[in-house]
Amino acid sequence: MNELARRYAQALFEVSPDEETLKTTAQAMMADAPLWEALCSPAVQAWEKERVLNRLPILDGHGLLTGFYRLLAQKGRMALLPDILEAFHDKALAQRGAVRCRLTCVRVPDAGEQEKLKQALCRLHHKSDVVFDIHIDPALLGGFILELEGVTYDKSVRGALAGLTRQLEERRMA
Repeated sequence: MNELARRYAQALFEVSPDEETLKTTAQAMMADAPLWEALCSPAVQAWEKERVLNRLPILDGHGLLTGFYRLLAQKGRMALLPDILEAFHDKALAQRGAVRCRLTCVRVPDAGEQEKLKQALCRLHHKSDVVFDIHIDPALLGGFILELEGVTYDKSVRGALAGLTRQLEERRMA
């Protein structure tokens, strides 16, 4: 994730930690392809983008958020909005004592398996909750890879095979 997006998310979170309104308005703008393209286009002048933002019905009554979007438009950084949303979500989770975890696996684990993983990770990382971001990768062959707070747990068959290959090569070189 972009460091600049994290900074914008942090600044917005400090003045307005309302994640739901941010998410709703941002998704509405991004879902309207012509609008989103115009807001991200360097060919459209910043003042024109500001006029469009000021007239969007979804932003009525959200002066602070409208100002934030105008700032992104002025700086030509509207394309950072998806990353800003992600970073903002991480801030909101952290405030609740939770963390997002990327879970890569061959198949989606059932609710019981997810709950066991969640409890173990909460104990290991001293968190109140873990929110899984599940990605399917058949190339793992089996098992899973967990990534959270800069720590990676590789319990996949592919990872085990790579470890065995490394060990055999190290023995051969010795």
